[in-house]
Amino acid sequence: MFLPLLLAVAAPVVCDATWHDAQRNRDVPIRVRMPGGSGKAPVILFSHGLGGSVEAGKAWGIAWAEAGFIVIHLQHPGSDGPAVRDAGAQAAMAPQQLIARVGDVGFAIDEIGKHPRVGACDLARADTTKIGMSGHSFGAHTTQAVAGQRFARGSSIADPRIRAAVAFSPAPPMRGPGTDTDAFGAIAIPFFSLTGGEDEVALTPVKAADRQRPYRAMPAGGKYLLVLDGANHAAFGGQDFSSHGTAPDSHVRPIVIRLTTLFWRWTLMGDAQAKAQLDTGDPALAPRDSFEHH
Repeated sequence: MFLPLLLAVAAPVVCDATWHDAQRNRDVPIRVRMPGGSGKAPVILFSHGLGGSVEAGKAWGIAWAEAGFIVIHLQHPGSDGPAVRDAGAQAAMAPQQLIARVGDVGFAIDEIGKHPRVGACDLARADTTKIGMSGHSFGAHTTQAVAGQRFARGSSIADPRIRAAVAFSPAPPMRGPGTDTDAFGAIAIPFFSLTGGEDEVALTPVKAADRQRPYRAMPAGGKYLLVLDGANHAAFGGQDFSSHGTAPDSHVRPIVIRLTTLFWRWTLMGDAQAKAQLDTGDPALAPRDSFEHH
């Protein structure tokens, strides 16, 4: 039986701020979605795609906050909307921008404990022993990196404080020698990859099928893959973009929300029933959709 999710009673509170990283002389805009209640809550970070902002992942962030998680959307200078407009897409997706993004993630985790409040959002409720990472497109690259992807010469920039990860439109290694296993074989934390049959963008040579490669190269243990037939790259951004491929939002979003929320409930709340339910998939999956785990 597919049981209903337990949701927080009160609607989430939304608070915006800009945190300054003095060490890097870098301002990082954030948006906090604070769930109802007063008790401790796990934290999920969300990283936008190329040219994005704190608006990215809105649909997912609202659902996760309603389910009892503190969601913090990050905006990455250098690869956000202003950067793409000013410097162009190629500069904004350069390797040094990935390094800067990873720095933003670590900085944000450090800052959570230093800010008891952000506007009306009570960050003292944040349980920083239970942190999840998520992102779309370039944000998925960021998620892969902090989850333990290895790069040239086996280097890693993983953040050990992250306990689980969700990557919307993940991608195989874009540069350097080595196999997919070299890149993803050390990702030991639970990891959920989500993609679609039309999940391609003109800026990269990555094909839709390539987005399944990270999952297939990761070691067994808490790894999940959802492939929604007809869903394109925009479908996984969590925003109201103009085109989501041949798969309508009414099919994609409910499935994504249900399965990712179950994943977070298991990995960040220790909910064994959520894991059992997650492992069965979703009753709304269409015949050409696929869901698997190992």
